[in-house]
Amino acid sequence: MNDMRTKSHLQRAPRLALVFALTLHLLACFVPAAARASASRVAADEQQHGIAIPVLNYHSIGVEPGNTYVLHPDMLARQMDYLAAHHYTPLTLGDFARIIEKKQPSPERPVLLTFDDGYANNAEVAMPILQRHGFPATLFLSPGFIGQPGYLSWPQVKELSAAGWDIAPHSMTHPHLPQLSIEQQREEITESRRRIEQALGRSADVFAYPFGEYNEDTLKILKNEAFRYAFTTKEGDASPNQSPYELSRIVVLGEDDFATWVQKLSNFGKKELKVPT
Repeated sequence: MNDMRTKSHLQRAPRLALVFALTLHLLACFVPAAARASASRVAADEQQHGIAIPVLNYHSIGVEPGNTYVLHPDMLARQMDYLAAHHYTPLTLGDFARIIEKKQPSPERPVLLTFDDGYANNAEVAMPILQRHGFPATLFLSPGFIGQPGYLSWPQVKELSAAGWDIAPHSMTHPHLPQLSIEQQREEITESRRRIEQALGRSADVFAYPFGEYNEDTLKILKNEAFRYAFTTKEGDASPNQSPYELSRIVVLGEDDFATWVQKLSNFGKKELKVPT
């Protein structure tokens, strides 16, 4: 009886081994196919959506109820805490350019933090908040305001630069550029760049339009003067699909509550993020 059971087991063993081998073969074929399919979906998604970088546009950081371009320091701190908690990677201008030009891979959640005009509170209030997280930022500076009440001094500008902020031109006196002649526009743009480069000893070839306004003359000047990029106030992410002189930003308004800010960031960044209460 025992011999019969042993014989039966021996007869089944080759069949079981064959089934096991076939199963392993099928799995080996299926898993790479699934991996290839997944990679294909990712590539198709990247081709469809491309690189998209939210560029947050701040101005003054302080307490001024009723002024939508002044953001309360507590709100800025909460926003920076959110970026850190959700693993965003703030970029330098150099990082931004290399990613847009596809010379450097993008982190999963990139973001560029920009501040316009040159308010003293950018150094006194905003910089310490960003430093808590080691975040870099970009200041679009109008050098004609330097030293005026409420605006940065050159030592403060140099302090920001030393802390990892990129300093870039925003015209000399923040005019409505389309209302100027092409010669006046050129002076506003090139002189602001010259002053920054002279003060800091580094290139300043990225521009942001005052009031977000420009015309064909402005674009011609930027191209002729070999600027690399220029930022508008058109709402949306910046991407390689846009003209290098018409990059979008997300304007941060003092009147927006925190949930609205998160919604703007998540909508433009194509991320479905939970809004904390």
